[in-house]
Amino acid sequence: MNDPKTLGARVREARAVRSRRSGKQFTQKMMAAKIGETEKWVKKLERGEFYPDWDSLALLADTCGVDMEFLLGEDLDRNRYQEIIRGGRVARTIDREELRGY
Repeated sequence: MNDPKTLGARVREARAVRSRRSGKQFTQKMMAAKIGETEKWVKKLERGEFYPDWDSLALLADTCGVDMEFLLGEDLDRNRYQEIIRGGRVARTIDREELRGY
């Protein structure tokens, strides 16, 4: 499991993957709009200031077209991820109702 700084770097790399695949720059602002977060949230994540909750991480992976393993550095499930980041700082969780709008 990556530390928050490494996870942030992997998120930046995932955003770069999306940019290369589409042929257009995929900015932090664009990513924020796609996942229903603020640009500030994405910047903090990419700086490694916190661990996102599982649903946000899954949405990031899907939006960028990468696997969760790409972001995490290993194959984890939701429960194991929650166990690992316990005690770490999670920005907030996204509930299913919020995700329905996207």
